[in-house]
Amino acid sequence: MKKLSIITPCYNEEVNVEICALELKRVMAEQLPNYKYEHIFADNASTDSTLEKLKSIASKDSNVKVISNSRNVGPFRNMWNAMKSASGDAVVPLLPADLQDPPTVIPELVKNWEAGFLVTYGVRANRQESLVMRMARGLYYRIIKKFAAAVIPLNSGEFLLADKKVIDSILEVDDQYPYIRGLIAQTGVKSASVPYTWVKRERGKSKNNFISLIDQAINGFVSTSRV
Repeated sequence: MKKLSIITPCYNEEVNVEICALELKRVMAEQLPNYKYEHIFADNASTDSTLEKLKSIASKDSNVKVISNSRNVGPFRNMWNAMKSASGDAVVPLLPADLQDPPTVIPELVKNWEAGFLVTYGVRANRQESLVMRMARGLYYRIIKKFAAAVIPLNSGEFLLADKKVIDSILEVDDQYPYIRGLIAQTGVKSASVPYTWVKRERGKSKNNFISLIDQAINGFVSTSRV
């Protein structure tokens, strides 16, 4: 049986981690029963009960693994650290704890992998968020596409599936602030896209404030731009 590694980075997500683990477990059992999987939760030095809940989940479910950072290293380095521990034949670098990128899309990503695509991007064709945020994100993605040295599909993020060979190749890069989707795009491997709806967060609050989003946006531009 082939194995999938699905990574969930989290910071103060005590209201979401149990539901996230259960929903992925359901999707794997119902839609991908012929696959083994590991669900790697990477806790970014949470200050609430997230880590305690993760330890409890892992003690009852052998598919769940937990990485605990001694300090908050930011979302991208958190994912990067977890990718180093992934043992699957293919890796999903980001399944968010709040499930705004739904795990029900993963079987579609796997289908493309089985068809020979080493990378399949999840593309947020629809967003359940304010018009202002949709416009801001749309503008940013277009700027990145215009100046990037590699093709990154519009409205795509780290919710994607990549063959382990692709993941291993980018992990060889010495980057203290890795822009993961950009590094994957720069490998130039055969890729596909799956459109889906990015749903509204139902529980808890996003930990990405305005300054954090600007910081990530600048990193994305600097990491991929030809300028």
